[in-house]
Amino acid sequence: MITLTRSLALSLSLTLSLTLSLSLALSPAPLLRCPPPMAEPTLKIVTTHHTIPGIETDATSTVGPGWISRMLERVRWSVFGLDTFALRDRVVGGVARAGVFEYHGPLQRNDELEITTWLARVGNTSYDFGHAIKRLGDGTVAVRARVTVVHIGPDGPAPLGADLHAAVHDEPVPVRAIWPEAERRSSWTRQWIVRPSDQDSFRHVNQARYVDYIDDTRHLASMAGEAAGLEGPLASLSVEYMRETHAGQLVQMETWVTGNGTRAFELTCPDTGEVHSRGQARTG
Repeated sequence: MITLTRSLALSLSLTLSLTLSLSLALSPAPLLRCPPPMAEPTLKIVTTHHTIPGIETDATSTVGPGWISRMLERVRWSVFGLDTFALRDRVVGGVARAGVFEYHGPLQRNDELEITTWLARVGNTSYDFGHAIKRLGDGTVAVRARVTVVHIGPDGPAPLGADLHAAVHDEPVPVRAIWPEAERRSSWTRQWIVRPSDQDSFRHVNQARYVDYIDDTRHLASMAGEAAGLEGPLASLSVEYMRETHAGQLVQMETWVTGNGTRAFELTCPDTGEVHSRGQARTG
């Protein structure tokens, strides 16, 4: 057992205090907290698996475009829970701005799927997710998609870190659709009141519901015998989200012919004339 004298203990205490003070002076705590540099290796592509239950199929016994959009949204939410995903802890929030979907084959009940998700593009204040849905039974890539998300900070759109470009994965994604400015041939319009069940936890219409609106409108126009109607499996669908839509609002969707097997769609509020969403669909 070692016993320190009172003078020796006091001397050691002063020495430790001076050492700690000098260390703090030479290495002060940072005044600002910046996102840490992206660690390597970063997970560039995420793979998840899903078996389609019957509840996800529609009257055609296949998974409709709206449910496919929901499926991919669920995957996007899940990837942020992965410690190694590039955007983890590096984005404050985000809102979907646009989506482009290509359909290469049907999805049916009990199909076993492999869904891959990656960062397809990084801009100043927005980024794109890439998605591919493959049927494991025959190896067919049934769906490819690109979804654009605007990075939102406390005061609106916020810049992304430049080092995120290193996390972009080079994989085929659908090309963004160009909005047709030509005459609206054989136009047809329907109106309805937005339902409370159309809203999500953010209290506005969920992004997948706009896809449903497009799909419903093309079928309803066809059932009404209108030239703007469009029947058959879709080959592609694109949608832009422009303004929030809420339960109780009166909205209308206009559709018109843009070519052989192609239609355009525009969702507006008739009371204000504001455009809330627009999109395009193609069969064949």
